[in-house]
Amino acid sequence: MSRCILLVLLLPGFVFAQSMDQTPPRVVVPDKLSGWWQMMASSVEADVPNMGRNLNVPGCATVSFVIEKDGSTSTVKVQKVVPTGDLGKVGASVAHGLHFEPTAFNAGRERVFSWLIFPFNLPSDAAARSAVMRQCAIDHLEWKDR
Repeated sequence: MSRCILLVLLLPGFVFAQSMDQTPPRVVVPDKLSGWWQMMASSVEADVPNMGRNLNVPGCATVSFVIEKDGSTSTVKVQKVVPTGDLGKVGASVAHGLHFEPTAFNAGRERVFSWLIFPFNLPSDAAARSAVMRQCAIDHLEWKDR
């Protein structure tokens, strides 16, 4: 019985020591992300609610995330949504479903923090598409912005 108590008492310290060992991910701007990790899916699925605000209008959502060593995403956060409404939830669901593979440059599978702009219902005109996407542009985020 004393073994079990000792094990239980040591386990929280072990978990704490492990979490202290984990360093914050490297911040990589979206334009440089493909040098570190390559997205594996050519199309992704999203959870789109049946009803919501501004779901059918042209818009975009900027979503930040961490790419973990196994290529999955975590720490997903909607940073910006245009227009205000429920497209942010859709963008977050897309980011949760992304999967990446490391590039040769990132053979050590370094974790990175980055962000992407997800477009929705874009107009067919190229200038109008660009205008919508510019509204969601974020020049730089830091790990503290997660």
